[in-house]
Amino acid sequence: MPHRPSRMSLITTTVAMSLAVLLIAATAALADPQTESVYAGGQTYQINTGAAVVFDASQGLLRHASPIYVIGFPVAAGTTGPIRLPSGYRPQNNGLPSPIPYHDHVLIAAPGQAGYSAPLRVVQLRYTWDYAYSPAFVPVKSYDELVAGEAAGIFEAINPGPGNPYEIWTTTVLIRPIVP
Repeated sequence: MPHRPSRMSLITTTVAMSLAVLLIAATAALADPQTESVYAGGQTYQINTGAAVVFDASQGLLRHASPIYVIGFPVAAGTTGPIRLPSGYRPQNNGLPSPIPYHDHVLIAAPGQAGYSAPLRVVQLRYTWDYAYSPAFVPVKSYDELVAGEAAGIFEAINPGPGNPYEIWTTTVLIRPIVP
């Protein structure tokens, strides 16, 4: 006659497996935060990254979305993992999987200020090699600094089309509210 596990053994095994699943889920939640840092008006805020992404957004949504400036850092081909610039600065997104793996985010405003909205239209920029790797590098932390940086030439000309040569306005909209 085959050996059958006792009822107590089955209960103990079920409880142990349930506890293991809970611990794995808790560890995954801690390892994958649902927020990301952004700058607005010289301050650092957190945005909810667990919300929606809309690719090829409608013209109506694009008109109502505030820009989120994604400022890329130039890196050598094949660079992986976190980087530290000669100034000691580390990008907000520091080598994480992303179309632009090394970048900062700048919003034109924070909640309660004119120009803020949770739908955010992605606008790409990229620092020049000379500026990003200068020991005097200071990240752009506001829209005013971004405009001044364009005038000062700290960004690469990445837009070959008409309009601002430093910015590429995409049709991607992130629904990313700032969280307390």
